[in-house]
Amino acid sequence: MHSAVSAETAAVESVAATIDTAAPSSTAPAPGPAAKRIYSVGQTTWIRKTTEVREGEFLGYVRTGSSVPLRSNDRVKGVGCPGGFYQVAPRGYVCADRTVTDNPPAGFAAAAEATRGTTAALPYRYALSDGAPMYNRIPTKKEQERYEPPWLHKPHVFHKLPKTLRSHEELATNDVIEPTDEVPAFLQNGGSAKEGAYDLVEQTIPLGSMLSYTKAFEADGRTWLLSADHTIVPADRVRPFRMSTFRGVDLVATKTKLPIAFMRVGAKPKYRKRGDSIDKTGAQWAVRTSVALSGASIEVGGKKYLEVNENDDGGAQLYIAETDATVIDREPDRPHGVKEKQKWFLIRLSQGTLVAYEDLEPVYATLVSPGRGGLPVKGRDNVQDSTTPTGAFSITFKDRAATMSPEKGKDRTFWISDVPYTQYFNPPFALHAAYWHERFGEFVSAGCVNLSPLDAEALFTWSDPGVPLDWQGATGAGAKENGATTIVVVRR
Repeated sequence: MHSAVSAETAAVESVAATIDTAAPSSTAPAPGPAAKRIYSVGQTTWIRKTTEVREGEFLGYVRTGSSVPLRSNDRVKGVGCPGGFYQVAPRGYVCADRTVTDNPPAGFAAAAEATRGTTAALPYRYALSDGAPMYNRIPTKKEQERYEPPWLHKPHVFHKLPKTLRSHEELATNDVIEPTDEVPAFLQNGGSAKEGAYDLVEQTIPLGSMLSYTKAFEADGRTWLLSADHTIVPADRVRPFRMSTFRGVDLVATKTKLPIAFMRVGAKPKYRKRGDSIDKTGAQWAVRTSVALSGASIEVGGKKYLEVNENDDGGAQLYIAETDATVIDREPDRPHGVKEKQKWFLIRLSQGTLVAYEDLEPVYATLVSPGRGGLPVKGRDNVQDSTTPTGAFSITFKDRAATMSPEKGKDRTFWISDVPYTQYFNPPFALHAAYWHERFGEFVSAGCVNLSPLDAEALFTWSDPGVPLDWQGATGAGAKENGATTIVVVRR
């Protein structure tokens, strides 16, 4: 968590909207068979609850450069929006203002499709910047020499990150990004992914900041990346991230019952009982793996061992030392504030664990990374201390991918692009994927609750409210139109 500021709300794209200003109808007609889409071309395009513009009241939003289908091709009158309101699917209204158009400029729809994220665990491909320029079109050789002079550093030769950012390169590799796509048609012959982008260089991605991209293509002997925000970045100025394969336990799909134990921090030895003694088998459970526990235990030499639902190759019963096990037990009672049949998360900071519940039924268990400041101290500032706040909270907003930065505005000095599957519960604190590390179960984050990409996607999809397919984000608590919301219980 880095005092999350959505990129869509922080900057205005230089795109001219094309909006029909004809008077809208006063009533909502029945949806037609060939409804149009509207495109977000300016600042954040908010999806309103009603046909009235009210500050801070919205159901969700459409990402800049993306589109959403309409329930009807006709607009309806309302308050605070002279152009009327589009009726978007599956619910809500969008003001026909400068942020949207139903008639996008040539190439805009193609660029929007080319930069669209997926619904995979990582909706984009990601890389760590070494100070890469973000071009608005493919530059010529001379332009590259001008904006990337040789005295800076050679391509594929990367700077050492400052100590404060070292944890952000744990999953960064030095692999060469190979071109896997054709040059998009809208970038050929000097074309741009942005309408009205007059400067060659949009900005430079600061050293240690992160890039999200959708395409890698070759042009003039160099590999280029099409970023999610419609710029072109030289592939040899970034380091691609490898994706963590860690996944928690889907208790329903695997028919696993609590208690279970996770291996935090490092691998843990396997034990077996021999007569009245117990000894190591020589094998280990790998870090971040989990085992199901029977609930039984033995004590040998003053040390407690938990019985695991596994046997060694010789058929001997296996055990894990209690001091090696991070044990997750089933909660006997519904926490205060959680309603019957409501979904909720239980996060235990000292364990680095999360369990998802439907009422009193645990459905998913995993390791998470809370704030690196450790357990919060009452009366101190969680943001300043990089600690995760305790208490019971409602999910207030869900965002498929939120760019995070401690700063606002365009001229930021650090950001993490398109952090996947972000669920805010006490803004700026959120549950979200971390694609730059995999030390789950440890205190690592700046205060948010870090999840593996696979876990983050699964839990984002499971939790309430659901985010409609073409929406970028949806409001939780405070928007009953979106349905139920999920409670986040954070304990020490």
